[in-house]
Amino acid sequence: MTQHRISGAWVGYLGRGLRFAAGVVLASVCACAGKAAEESYPAPVKSDGGPPLVEPTDFRGLGVLLKAGELSGWIHGAVHDRDLYVFTYRKPGDFFDFGEFPLSAATPAVAAKLLQIKRHDAVVIKGSFIEDAAPIHHISLSDMTVVTPFVADETAATPHTAETAIPDDLNGQTDVIGKVHAVDTDGRILVIEYGDAVIPVFVSVPALTAGLYRNDKIRLAFAFAPTPPRPTHLWLDTAAAKPLEVLERLLDYHGKPFDADGVLVRFPQSPEITSDVYALQVADADRVTREFTLLNQDPQIFKVIHDKLGAAWRSRPADVIDGRNKLVNPSIHVHAHGTFNLVAPNQANAQILLDSADDVTVTF
Repeated sequence: MTQHRISGAWVGYLGRGLRFAAGVVLASVCACAGKAAEESYPAPVKSDGGPPLVEPTDFRGLGVLLKAGELSGWIHGAVHDRDLYVFTYRKPGDFFDFGEFPLSAATPAVAAKLLQIKRHDAVVIKGSFIEDAAPIHHISLSDMTVVTPFVADETAATPHTAETAIPDDLNGQTDVIGKVHAVDTDGRILVIEYGDAVIPVFVSVPALTAGLYRNDKIRLAFAFAPTPPRPTHLWLDTAAAKPLEVLERLLDYHGKPFDADGVLVRFPQSPEITSDVYALQVADADRVTREFTLLNQDPQIFKVIHDKLGAAWRSRPADVIDGRNKLVNPSIHVHAHGTFNLVAPNQANAQILLDSADDVTVTF
């Protein structure tokens, strides 16, 4: 199968957070490590007076920084009503090499601090890794300082209001239709999206979830996990006749001609992307939405496409809605024709590679 890749320089322009690099997104947070022997571990080495050069999989080294209150990174997600917080650490000098770690407040004072943070805030944290059998390392947070609050460049958008209440909307159900939010390469970590809620799932049989890609549409048989009480976790019900069924596998479209109709989406510039990026959003009858990034590998052609979509976006500023991790304008409809591109299991969004600006049509 032919893989359509975009040059490293072009990735840097579009946004390093598009995550084309396979094996570094959740692979960075999957391997279980033994108990940190911090007292015998050498202090992380700094380079040219900069931050310590610690690998995202070096949990002992990260543990030293945590204990000292010197682990720097960003807030990946903050869902205050569900106590769901995720911290991103990136290896200095290598944007694609990073790990994501759920945060748990160690004290009420820290819980109060977490209530003030938001996605993309730059922070320095103090704490320790929680020693348990979870395949993703959780951090017990004992202190946190917001270094640089994130300020969106489009503040007039209608604020996001959660449409899905968890666990209430799942009470009485034994299966759920949603999409994959994140998965590691061997299936031991699974996070799903149901409506606009992100839900972690305990997986006892990784073979059932191995091979999934982000944004695959799935039906999941589940039971509520008894712990932790917040945020809500699900168990994958391996005793069900079909514990997990893939209803639409996006990798099946890779390299093929692809047409899509939807509404215009903008991912604003942030610590994860160096330039705003446009996509179209498609929603189906099961409340499953997906975004497809609209790209071209030639910078000059891409600029024409980007300018065309940007002009359309700016023409309807009053209709913009905050979509939690993106901005959505339901008044701007887009049709795109191109080639489907999906090269990594945790690629943030699949792409539609357009030949020219004529391959995307905008209507109001």
